[in-house]
Amino acid sequence: MALLYAGAARPAAASTVTKFDAPCFHRATRNRRTLGMHPELFVIPIIDKSVTVWGFCLMVGFLSAVWMAMRRAARVQVDPDRILDVSFIALLAGVSGARLFYVIHYWHTDFAGRPNKLFAVLDCTEGGMEFFGGLLGAALAVALYMWLKKLPVRLFLDILAPGAMWGHALGRIGCFFNGCCFGALCLSGSGEAPKYPWAVRFPYGSSAHVQDWTERRVTVPAELIITRGTPAYLLRAATLNLPIEKIEGPRRRVEQLEKALADAKAHDGAAAEVSALTAQLTAAKEAQEAGRRKHYLDDLEWAQTFPSRVNPQRKTSISELRRLAEGCRSLPVHPVQIYSAISALLLSGFLSAVFYMRRRHGLVIGLLAVLYPISRVLEEMIRSDNPHDTVGLTISQFVSLAVFLGGAAFLWTLYRRPPEEAGGVLPKT
Repeated sequence: MALLYAGAARPAAASTVTKFDAPCFHRATRNRRTLGMHPELFVIPIIDKSVTVWGFCLMVGFLSAVWMAMRRAARVQVDPDRILDVSFIALLAGVSGARLFYVIHYWHTDFAGRPNKLFAVLDCTEGGMEFFGGLLGAALAVALYMWLKKLPVRLFLDILAPGAMWGHALGRIGCFFNGCCFGALCLSGSGEAPKYPWAVRFPYGSSAHVQDWTERRVTVPAELIITRGTPAYLLRAATLNLPIEKIEGPRRRVEQLEKALADAKAHDGAAAEVSALTAQLTAAKEAQEAGRRKHYLDDLEWAQTFPSRVNPQRKTSISELRRLAEGCRSLPVHPVQIYSAISALLLSGFLSAVFYMRRRHGLVIGLLAVLYPISRVLEEMIRSDNPHDTVGLTISQFVSLAVFLGGAAFLWTLYRRPPEEAGGVLPKT
């Protein structure tokens, strides 16, 4: 099925460097929703919730893959409603597997030190899912469901396999706009010129830019480096780009209520009116404090304490900070997300073609288990966000090798069986 998890990039490890202009990393930069070339698609009115490009791509990938799988099932006389049921089982198992894979992989660095570990594990708002966990989790859940229902496991996995790559391709496009899963440096022999014309430079605050700053490859204006504590860290792009009404609105609301309460007391207002205004003021102050913590507004105020470069007699304005950030970008990197999307689309098309020519159920899922790991190993060789922490390989390369060997063994076993009718074996109900 369209397993949605293209694997959000893990942030660079925190540095202990404390020198003012030294690149360091801080957990405040980990909000993946704000990193990348164009992470936000639009904001839903009234509820004021943003829809990310990454989330939208995952949704479209899942729904379109379900639709294609249902059409594929109908052509081989399998009840499409069965596919719909199985698809949502795959979705739930895929989400759980993708998150579990990430948590296990980064437990010691990202979760062990959290005060509320359970909440940290369940909180997926900052990303933190890996495709292989979703793929394996969904495949095992579907196989178990089919076995319990006494339905043909291999046939259903064959029907769903092309959709997994289709959904993965759309997920990688979302990753590109989100700025995660970025590639290695793509530089010419000398200088900072890109080696290929399709190399990309991600903006200020993106994962690629933060890694470049952490590793001392790029510099950032002092106004954007928060040095209130140790280690120093960059002002979050999400904080810097907040609408003015979100920055000033809560403060103005508190000021209005304070004035109204003072006026009511000065004019001997009714006790009920004073009580109501007091309650509203308390709630407004709590909301203001919650907003300050959520959006790291203390960092923004700290950055504004620098004298303006235009007029040193006043502090730096938010618009000036934004202009400084606009001049900061990562070094050119490979658009590995696009490479991966193209590879997944080609594999999805190939598996779809094989589905109608196969003579053995299980051939399609077996080919997926063999071919995708090859492309993933190559992809990891030009990615820059995954550490080589598993016997000298990235975790994805290590799992790829295991899946490849398992897929090869499965195909060998499959071809020792006699060919079978690959058409309709499960009539519609």
